[in-house]
Amino acid sequence: MESSNYNGSHVIVRPRAEHEALPMSLLLLADPDQTAIDRYASLCRWWLATDHESIIGVCGALQRSGRSWEIMNMAVLPEYAGQGIGSQLMKETLASLDHEGATEVIVCTGNSSLGALAFYQKQGFRIKAIDPDYFIRHYNEPIIENGIVCRDQIILYRSLEMSAVPQPFTRPIVLSDFQTSVTIRIAQIRDAGPLIRMKRRLDEQTTFMLLEPGERSMGESEQRDVIRYALRSANSNIFLAEYNGQIIGYLEAMGGKVMRNRHSVYIVVGVLQEYANRGIGRRLFQTLLHWASDRKIHRLELTVQSTNERGLYLYRSLGFHIEGIQKKALIVNDTYVDLIQMSLLLPD
Repeated sequence: MESSNYNGSHVIVRPRAEHEALPMSLLLLADPDQTAIDRYASLCRWWLATDHESIIGVCGALQRSGRSWEIMNMAVLPEYAGQGIGSQLMKETLASLDHEGATEVIVCTGNSSLGALAFYQKQGFRIKAIDPDYFIRHYNEPIIENGIVCRDQIILYRSLEMSAVPQPFTRPIVLSDFQTSVTIRIAQIRDAGPLIRMKRRLDEQTTFMLLEPGERSMGESEQRDVIRYALRSANSNIFLAEYNGQIIGYLEAMGGKVMRNRHSVYIVVGVLQEYANRGIGRRLFQTLLHWASDRKIHRLELTVQSTNERGLYLYRSLGFHIEGIQKKALIVNDTYVDLIQMSLLLPD
């Protein structure tokens, strides 16, 4: 429980002033990876808790997509712990995000961070998902807290739209062995052959790709050139989903080639049908979003057939918005189909 012995009348929670230096030593209390902090610090909105002008707490939130935000870092000086400062800081941060139109906030922590898990749940967050062995995969050195090895990432969620309404209990989503065995990586030159064969197979499986079976004229050599270009480009990339050495999905992000549209990326994505609806597309997009934020890319855009309900649901859940409809843009199985134009604007 939080102590009531501390007189917090001098504590003020306020937004970080423009160009105000961040207290790196405080941020490192929550995230020991300074390289990671350097990647997201400039992209976050920050709130500071101060006591007589001294910064004693910090909270940073990153706009992930549309109205969805993620708490990237939150810490309070140890000597102020357990005195309600964290609750005050979180309350002010969530109120500010709510005022700006946010509808959901997520936060990630480790299975060994018992204090953080208790704190976030007291603030109204609910466990949404568990990514087994996340910290084993992403950190070279083991992390031990409270005598527990930090292995799994716990993802918590809070809806700001429904914060006043009690929510029904839902079972936490635990990623399956299949999902944790799928690797998302950047395409290399050697992937040209397997990737083009996967695309041709996808053309035969679904009508939601642009090309019909047999229409894909690009060969291995041309695909190799496209991968080579993406690897050399500052605003293009090709991400692959691989399972047991087989490419099962891909996402191509091709950036504008002139100064006026270099901030914009066009997306094409596909997952083999036997692996569809198992979170692969979402993981490809999550990887894209991290990459795009690091590259200071501002606009993501794509088109989707109006009949592709699963695709529309995924893109909307990621924060994409409909910008327009191309009426009768395609003929699929002798029927006119509309193309929906969607985009997602990332923070500058």
